[in-house]
Amino acid sequence: MTTLIWLRDDLRLADHPALTAACSGAHGPVVALWIHETRRTDEDNNRHGPRPLGAATRWWYHRSLQQLAPRLADLGIPLVFARGDAASIVRRVVATLQPTFVHWTRRYAPAACRLDAAIKEELKSRADVHSHPGSLLAEPWLMRTASGSHYQVFTPFSHAVADLPLAPLLPEPPPVDEPDGAATALATLREDGVLQNLEDLGLLDDGPAWWEDTLAQHWEPGELAAREQLDAVDNWLPGYAKRRDLPGEETSTSRISPRLRCGELSPRQALAAARSSTAAGEDITAWTRQLYWREFCWHLLHHREQLEDTPMRPAFAQFPYHPNDHLVRAWRHGRTGIDLVDSGMWQLWQTGWMHNRVRMVAASLFTKNMLQPWQDGEQWFWETLVDADEANNPVSWQWVAGCGADAAPYFRVFNPELQRTRFDPHSSYVKRWTPEGLARPVVPIVDLAESRREALAAYEQVRAASAARARPQRG
Repeated sequence: MTTLIWLRDDLRLADHPALTAACSGAHGPVVALWIHETRRTDEDNNRHGPRPLGAATRWWYHRSLQQLAPRLADLGIPLVFARGDAASIVRRVVATLQPTFVHWTRRYAPAACRLDAAIKEELKSRADVHSHPGSLLAEPWLMRTASGSHYQVFTPFSHAVADLPLAPLLPEPPPVDEPDGAATALATLREDGVLQNLEDLGLLDDGPAWWEDTLAQHWEPGELAAREQLDAVDNWLPGYAKRRDLPGEETSTSRISPRLRCGELSPRQALAAARSSTAAGEDITAWTRQLYWREFCWHLLHHREQLEDTPMRPAFAQFPYHPNDHLVRAWRHGRTGIDLVDSGMWQLWQTGWMHNRVRMVAASLFTKNMLQPWQDGEQWFWETLVDADEANNPVSWQWVAGCGADAAPYFRVFNPELQRTRFDPHSSYVKRWTPEGLARPVVPIVDLAESRREALAAYEQVRAASAARARPQRG
């Protein structure tokens, strides 16, 4: 009675409902599978599968999987790997391994849900297939407003989530029977080329050459490091409400976002740690609000599939952006001549991460002062952030661009110089991340005052066109 658990964005042992179920019901070997998935588009233009990982997250997953494999082996569970179309791979693995049970953690992006539902339907005659919660605090279909619709405004959503009970966390599962009975099947799958070594999955392809050194200087992927970071909650949470917008302070944020992204920590673990800390109530509230924003983004994506590249507000599909490759390259490479933005882009390029305050300022400059399409900036963050989240990344970009849910008012254009003066008054952040000797423009590549006026005129143009379409036509 072999059990197969298909791991995805849940690279941990503790508080893992799918893994707990796989181990508690096991009367034979348990095999864990992780797939570097591709995404397929069918003849009706429907996507099947998760958004392919960006370069920085691929680096993180490679390192995290390296840490997870021996820990699973200590439980008697081999972790095997594959690359390609998940439906085909799971079909071949199940046909050869012949598991009695298949378990996985639910995904919530519609394209991934579509794939998982098709696989579950195909497998139901061969195995007992179970999907489990584990990556969100609440199931999106259970969170409803008084009118019965899903939440589209963050504040009431955050209040509703905060009121939910938090059940006890699940411990790591106990060891299971040795996988000897599955060894022959796994050997066959390797000989047939279905299973590969972790090093052959291509997770380290395409990123800048120095990432293998520089990212490792700033991050230690893996569940054990994640839990150590969370256990130190009383070191970084006290004072969070006042420090969280100060990018120059090393402990101004928790930096657990990449841990949540790949599931080294569950959001339940994060929430439980914050609530049990000795920090002041205002600090706990401010930090958990960020956790609830992540949750809100996933609930939005579950109900609105096109968030990745389509504005939530339809009128903004006609926004008069002015695509300019020169401006985009300057922004990406930290050569805009605007200190706070340039230092943020260099922090991103060196570490795969950027302080959230700086992310907002950089995104505002890109979409409003430079009038570049938000999708282009979102894609760059997707490739370069170790915490690039399939929901949080596009929803946050749409928020800054003014075309998303709970969006910043169209007339709010962050002034990056005033932001630097307010949040990095001693230029400690700018000095740390701007490379010495870097040739940068003496004059900013855009005039902040003039470009703000142009942005406001463009937003007014969109508003006027939308209002005109909404007015009834006289016959």
